[in-house]
Order: sequence, then C-alpha cells, then structure tokens
Amino acid sequence: TADCLVSAPTGSGKTWIASEAIRRLLADGMRVWYASPLKALSNALYREFQRDFGPGMCGILTGDRKENPQAPVIVGTTEILRNQLYDAMHQGASIGADLVILDEAHYLSDPDRGVVWEEVLIYLPSRVRLLLLSATIPNADELAAWLQENRGVPADVVRHEERPVPLEMLFLSPDGSISHLGGPKGLSSRVRKSLREGAAPLPYSEVVRCLRKLDLLPAIFFLKSRADCDRAVRVCSASGPPPGKRERARAEVSAFLSRHPHLEGARQLRSLQEGLAGAHHAGQLPAWKLLVERMMDKGVLEAIFSPSTVAAGVNFPARTVVLVQSDRFDGRTFRDLSARELHQMIGRAGRRGKDRIGFAVVLPGPYQDPELLL
Repeated sequence: TADCLVSAPTGSGKTWIASEAIRRLLADGMRVWYASPLKALSNALYREFQRDFGPGMCGILTGDRKENPQAPVIVGTTEILRNQLYDAMHQGASIGADLVILDEAHYLSDPDRGVVWEEVLIYLPSRVRLLLLSATIPNADELAAWLQENRGVPADVVRHEERPVPLEMLFLSPDGSISHLGGPKGLSSRVRKSLREGAAPLPYSEVVRCLRKLDLLPAIFFLKSRADCDRAVRVCSASGPPPGKRERARAEVSAFLSRHPHLEGARQLRSLQEGLAGAHHAGQLPAWKLLVERMMDKGVLEAIFSPSTVAAGVNFPARTVVLVQSDRFDGRTFRDLSARELHQMIGRAGRRGKDRIGFAVVLPGPYQDPELLL
C-alpha cells in the first residue's frame, strides 16, 4: 500500500528485495516493470530473473534487445519505461504494470539524465507502486517526502549503511609492491615515498600478474575511455593465466559462438580466451557484451576493462576494482570524481558469499590524486 525507497550499499541485498516483491506480485497475477540506467545491468538482471521466475515470465526492452515484451516481468532501461508512459498518456491508457522498480535511483541528481527519472516519478499513475533502489542516496528522507507529496501515496524509507563485504584501499607501487593507501591521518608513508620517486606506472599486463600473485583476481579496471579499454585488453592477451583456466575459457567461448556465429571474427577473441581479459563498453556489439558478462558471471575471466562512466551498470562479481585516475570526462571536460561516482566504482569490490574482504587498488599515474580517493 506504500511506495518504498531502499538505500543500501552495493551487494547488501537490494536485488533480493526486488526479487521477493516480484515473486509476491506474480503469485497474485500482477505485472512488474524493472528499470535500470544501463543496458549491461538490464541484461544481467534479465538473466537472473529468467533463472528465478522462468524464461516465459520475463521480457527485456532496451535499445538493443526486444524479447517477450508481453511478459509479466519486464526488464529494461529507464528511457524505455519513460517512453511507454508517454505513449500511455497519449493514448489515454494506463501502463501495464502494478509495480515499477527503479534501480540506481540516485540518477535523479544526474544533470544529463536525471530528467528521465523525474518524468517517470511524475507521470507514473498513483495506483502503480514504486520501489526505488540505490546505494548512494544521502537525502533519502527528503526524496521520500517529495514522492509522497507528488503522488499522494505514503513512502517508506529502508536504510542500511554497513557494507556486507568490508573494503580495503590499497596502493600498487611501480615496483610491484602493495601497501595500504592510508588512514584518517592521510596517505601512508610508503605511498608518499612512492609518489615522490615518481617512477613510471606498471603496464596493465604487469598489474594483472601482480594481482594474480596476491590472489586479488578477478578485477574490474575502470579506465577513462573505450579506446583505453580496447588497448588494455590487447596488452593482457599474454599475461600468463594458468592453462586450465584457458581451457575453460575456450569451452565457454566455443559454446557461445555456436549460438552467435557472427562473433567468430571478433578482434578480442584471442584476449578473451588466452588472456582471460575482456573489454566492456557501449561501443561493442550487444552479443559480445553478453559474452563478456556471462564469462565474468561464471568466474572465467580474470580482468574486465570498462569506462568509469558505466560503473553503475557493471554487475559482475569481482574481488577487486582498480582505479587508474581520480578524474573522469563528463562529456565536456575532465573533473575530479564525485563521492557518488567513487562509491559507485568501489562498490563493485567484494563478492558477497565469496570474499571476506573486497579491495580497491589505486595505481599511480599522471591523472591520479590518491588523496582524493582516500
């Protein structure tokens, strides 16, 4: 009978709350629309919900995929949901959903895309219940009050602030040694000494070797551009993973290519099979991104290289995230990472049920300010 806003760290069970809500509505013959900001996240959730509720019960609507659109559970991007609301209003109809789930609800504050979330909240009929999920909403009570005022429906807040997997911030020096980044008093003395010496940072292939030796894989590397991700994958093709892992990777790729033969000439196939490394960004074919996602989900890959701008949509299990710079390009200029953007990235570190600790590894570089990340 009420809308609900859940604010809790990544990995703390927000998707479980959504799954239980979906399960209860399906038992009553009702329909659900699950909206996320990015196609990668929608794809991952679609696979998860197909496993949970059955393939026939789920559909997906993104700019790349349209499957089973009449299913009682639809997963898609927030823009598609907003467009459906436009169509329903134009036709004088009501959207075919009894519950709308908005993932990554903090996008409300995004200067470029926030208007889409606002329009969904404003145009959604009050009969449709809302469930908002986010790891980074500092003003959850204020947002709930705004929802209640505008929709005329009570809005509850569920808040949890403790990470399910504790996080350690580490620094990987150019000599391959690793140390704690620092603490309440600032950067550690070892980190300050390394920064003063100013040696060239390790290439990504060496970083992967170091992380493998320290048992810190799999890792997600957040880089500044698609081109950087593609270059990083190429240099990691010979980073030396164990032969047994390569055999498993070849088997996974072979099984996927039997269903998607148009990928057989993909340039990064060798890196995926031999280096156990993949790039994941918006410039790739949907089927290729799906392959990378599935291999990471199954624990086959050691490293994924992804732009920092899609941190919200990366939904892979990773023990470690690697931060190579403390700024990002916002479409107009480079600026320091915001606290929300940093939390979004480091929130991917630590696999619930697999890792006792997650790790964020900071690399030195010309565009890196470790104190900003501490």
